[in-house]
Amino acid sequence: MAKVVSNEYVKIAWILDGNMTPAQAAAPTVAILNAGIDLSPAIAWQDFTLGATDSDDVDDRGIIDPANYSARGFANFEATLSFFRDANLADTTSAYVTAWNAFKVPRTYGYLVMRVAEQRYNTAWTAGDRVSVFRFIADTIVDDVSGDDAVKFTVNFLPQGLLYPYTRVGGAGTITGVATTNTLTIGASKVITPIIATKDARAIATFTSSDTTKVRVTANGVITGVAAGTSTITVNHPSATAPVTQTVTVS
Repeated sequence: MAKVVSNEYVKIAWILDGNMTPAQAAAPTVAILNAGIDLSPAIAWQDFTLGATDSDDVDDRGIIDPANYSARGFANFEATLSFFRDANLADTTSAYVTAWNAFKVPRTYGYLVMRVAEQRYNTAWTAGDRVSVFRFIADTIVDDVSGDDAVKFTVNFLPQGLLYPYTRVGGAGTITGVATTNTLTIGASKVITPIIATKDARAIATFTSSDTTKVRVTANGVITGVAAGTSTITVNHPSATAPVTQTVTVS
């Protein structure tokens, strides 16, 4: 038995807005990631936060709403990253200087891409890697000096509503694991589990039914027989080379 040591298996890149589109963020390519800034060597564990959070409860009642009314807000994600400082800002080979130059001007839009537990942090981005992509504004910078600790600066990131958890680096290859045919009885359900680069790809895959009066399919790939007949289910993933189809017959 062996555990994955997190500080050896986390890789994070910063992609400036304009170097990646929202559509590309669903499955960023190796070329896009390599053109970004590898922040991993400069990040400190102190104040490290990057991931999804609970939704807000919005307490914004109208004049006709009942007392104590609250509405569920949007799903949120957040990031706070601390970076080591370099005494020699002229050293352009320093990962610390690179991080400082990336965030010294606040209100910069971009994407944080994080790979966890797939491979060591110093392993290059690879097609098929499982990554999470978040769109942020890099906002306020705060210097952090405490006792004998290293001098660092902390960046707060403001979420911009675009999140792709556990997607894949583009160019991962074909979708497998989806049979060309399937059968159901009325009211019965099954799960379609597409595989890309040996990993379950349902999280970001899309599923559509050509005839929902015969077969219904959910966003998570659960198909249900509705009425006798046939329907074609199309399965796609942004990192795949092409969609695949499955013909489902309901009896």
